[in-house]
Amino acid sequence: MSSTPLLLDPALPADDLALLDALVQQRAPYRCYVEGPILEGFGAGLVRRHDALLHGIRTHVAAGVEESMEDASARSNLFRGVFAEEGQVHEPACRPLLHHPVFLEAARTVGGLPVIEPTMLYANVLLPGQELFVHTDTPEFAGLSKGHVPEWLLVVMHHSGLFDADRLAIAGGVTFLSACAGGAFRWWDAQGPHDVPPVRNTAVQLDADVTFHGVGRVGGPQAPAPLVRPGHTLSPQGDGWTLADGDRPVATYGPGEVRVSVQWKARCWTDEAARDAVVPRRPLGPVVDRLEADLRDRGLLVGPRPDDVTLGLLLIDTYVPFPAESAGIA
Repeated sequence: MSSTPLLLDPALPADDLALLDALVQQRAPYRCYVEGPILEGFGAGLVRRHDALLHGIRTHVAAGVEESMEDASARSNLFRGVFAEEGQVHEPACRPLLHHPVFLEAARTVGGLPVIEPTMLYANVLLPGQELFVHTDTPEFAGLSKGHVPEWLLVVMHHSGLFDADRLAIAGGVTFLSACAGGAFRWWDAQGPHDVPPVRNTAVQLDADVTFHGVGRVGGPQAPAPLVRPGHTLSPQGDGWTLADGDRPVATYGPGEVRVSVQWKARCWTDEAARDAVVPRRPLGPVVDRLEADLRDRGLLVGPRPDDVTLGLLLIDTYVPFPAESAGIA
């Protein structure tokens, strides 16, 4: 996999861009990415991407930013509409875009493998005051995916290096549909951060499971936290958008105030036989046991295994190597 993102300008022909715009309008209402903590299983009590949220809050605190947990969470709780996920198409009209030759060829370039299997297409909408804290995307492993494994734990598995033989090669891309103040796509390499502005009909393709990245604050560094709470929805309204709590409007946003992008992902394979091989779902227990054993080998854990939340936080702090210069992404 290439470690350098590929920039596409323009990303799509005009007709396909219009189809993408229509899909974004049709998929509303959009719901919050995080509706609450995980309620059962390993790590119950943590949120989907607890690693990114925790790092984001810590960097804000280190920079002297005083903000409630509610506002800090609202900053990163974007709105998402899913067209296709895990190979299941929820919006049939998205098929031409899911299998678009521009995306397929970009995935071959980034992934370095010939057989491309598109798996995901979804829209992300960020309001003024929102940002995406630095993170790598949720990876997949043979028999282990976010369908039954906490997303933060899959990230830990990847960065631990203990499960590399089973990690699937994933190429992904972000296509920008609206220009806005702030909202740059920021990615890191050994030289530090690099920014890609959200220019309409441009795209960035990358190995997002490996490359740390985030999104600068929409509206600029001083934009206040939005009034977003779990359960809120976001819908197109004319040329703008309406944030609602049930039937009650909470806020409205005009053209150019929100950041709209569409994310595409595909698995990359050496050949069709590898793509078509059936891998049974694997249990989570041996994964946690292996991570625990590694912590003990490092001298970072002694005595009985702690409760799941304490163990989960230790795993995040031990294995996820956030970039040193990732504070103040806005």
